[in-house]
Amino acid sequence: MNDLENKVKKWILKNGYPFEMKVANFFKKADFKVSQSVLYRDEDSSKLRELDIISYSNTVINNVWFNFTFVVECKKSTDKPWVVFKNDNLHNPQLERYKPFTTRNAEILLNKTKVLKENKFELLFPNLFGAGFNLVTSLGQTKDLAYSSTTSLLKACKYLTEKFNESKSRSCNIYIPLIIIEGILYESFLDKKDDLELKEVDYSSILNTKVFSEGDSNIITIVSSKNLENFIDRVKEDTLLFFKTYKKEIEEVSLSHPTSTKVKSISI
Repeated sequence: MNDLENKVKKWILKNGYPFEMKVANFFKKADFKVSQSVLYRDEDSSKLRELDIISYSNTVINNVWFNFTFVVECKKSTDKPWVVFKNDNLHNPQLERYKPFTTRNAEILLNKTKVLKENKFELLFPNLFGAGFNLVTSLGQTKDLAYSSTTSLLKACKYLTEKFNESKSRSCNIYIPLIIIEGILYESFLDKKDDLELKEVDYSSILNTKVFSEGDSNIITIVSSKNLENFIDRVKEDTLLFFKTYKKEIEEVSLSHPTSTKVKSISI
């Protein structure tokens, strides 16, 4: 390998591209359908932005595709751990406005299953009461990578939801936003004596709370590279179990609302 190739290789490693490819391979190994470097349009700037990975787990009933779509941002942060701040004593008045990213017919499906009210499948739909209230990149004094990542990820999920709602595609889509970091993830909270605690975790979640007319609140899952392959395998198992558990409800939606156009949205 010559000097130029060495420089290019170091640049590739520094910018985290091999980790993104590794994550994509984990999803493929777990039998997800995977796309990389997918473009979406930023609603604020109207410019095209790039998503790292989109992976799908699906089933087809009556020629309607029912998809769990994982929208993934990969970030290299080996020298700066990410921290989720939590407070179990907080009362968030916006919890009733939490709404996952779904097409209209998927919203109807979730309403039929009552999966959100019953706190089932928490890897797919994290418990709101266990979610953190903030996410930061530690040990940094410049632009917070965690904030920019969550912002772009939420925009991408919103874009995908709106576009499929405008289409006549025979599909029912639930979008799961994931940030996967190459590095360490901590949860931070105060103990009963108000002393700061720091606990390393494999994954966590934060609630992106919005107020008044700014829209629905959403939840984002953050996963560290530690035990990542096991996490992806468990997520795949949960999607298959969801399809099996709610086969009756899925079939009903496939017949009554095969597309997301011109269907009445039902609150969950």
